[in-house]
Amino acid sequence: MNLPNVGDLRHRVTFELRKSVPNDQAGFSNVTTCTFTVWGDIQPVGAQIFWNTSQIGQTVTHRVFTRCIDGKTRPQDLTKLIRIVCNGLKYRVMRVSDIAGKDRFTVIDVQQEGVVQS
Repeated sequence: MNLPNVGDLRHRVTFELRKSVPNDQAGFSNVTTCTFTVWGDIQPVGAQIFWNTSQIGQTVTHRVFTRCIDGKTRPQDLTKLIRIVCNGLKYRVMRVSDIAGKDRFTVIDVQQEGVVQS
């Protein structure tokens, strides 16, 4: 995979990290613990398969590229990453890796979930 040019990172990408915390009903609730926004690029990887209005299958639909930032966007920092929001759409994270092992850019394979509700 080729390294992106820095000028390609033209979208604001918001990362949401979540964890489970105890709630009042003797169960657990998912709570967003950390949200931050960086510059990134998002690219579709293939055609999506839809039946009526629902997506079929659990496949990677897009790739998100960001600069590798210590403590934020390195693959080892994104272990509890659940969702990415970009351009009003939300994406579920499938895989996170370093491009070519150079510690310069992180690539995140995601599946599109839908539109962010305001």
